[in-house]
Amino acid sequence: MIQKWLEAFHTVAATGGFTRAAEALNVGQPTISTHVKSLEDYFRVELFHRRGRNVKLTPTGEALFTITRGLYGHQEEALALLRATRDLETGQIALNAVGPFDVMEILQVFRREHPGIATKVTLGFEGEILNGLSDFDYDIGLLGRPVDDPAFCCEFYNRHRVLVIVHAQHPLARRRNIRLQELQGCDMVLRPPFSTTRQAFDRALADAGVSVNPIMEINSREAAREAVVRGFGAGVISETELAPSPDIHVLRVSDVEMHTSAFLVCLAERRDRPLIDAYFRTATSIEPKQRGLL
Repeated sequence: MIQKWLEAFHTVAATGGFTRAAEALNVGQPTISTHVKSLEDYFRVELFHRRGRNVKLTPTGEALFTITRGLYGHQEEALALLRATRDLETGQIALNAVGPFDVMEILQVFRREHPGIATKVTLGFEGEILNGLSDFDYDIGLLGRPVDDPAFCCEFYNRHRVLVIVHAQHPLARRRNIRLQELQGCDMVLRPPFSTTRQAFDRALADAGVSVNPIMEINSREAAREAVVRGFGAGVISETELAPSPDIHVLRVSDVEMHTSAFLVCLAERRDRPLIDAYFRTATSIEPKQRGLL
């Protein structure tokens, strides 16, 4: 039976579609679909990305297709690949995140548990990440806010304190903690409104009735930090993005709760795929204290 499954897979891959494969093998399309699904379910792998009538080989599917082109003389080699992928001994996972800290924190543990899995990491914006997940360019995304869309599975991972940073010669630089009110009228270097750090800060200002003077808006974390180093004004930053510098002084806001969050996101239909599930389980396994939740 496995040989029929492999033959169906190979023909779909070679012809570029289930209908053409059914015509080539002179069987009904439901038979081809059943054989391919049985192969995927048996080894708990994903061989094709399906979108309507269009199919695209996954990295595992491409590797398997290279083997099946040998006219099935390498069946055992094909089965060995599938078993290794099923057991997470080989494969590739593609990630896209709005920031580097959380994705690398999880990968550090994931790589220890699954050293044979190749990883591709991209940093992008929320829209790019969601579009990339929908187009199968990425397997998992890490976002700064939850996704309210049934097409996606979204799970909370972590929370990070938002800090105020000032130049070392700033009038507030002698302090460790400040009240939010003390930023009234302060010159500020801010990220754009879509930044989750900016949104957390804006909410806190609105709740406290505090107004600041936003003299500069920059769409880069590094550039915003450099503007503070150059003395243009104060800034706000997630604690995970803080890079020590003798020119920067860090202030905690003592009277309000400001934080950013991190959420793991994938297509809902792919949540139980072995590699994706393994990454989510790795994230869950990291101790809350290590993740800054305690």
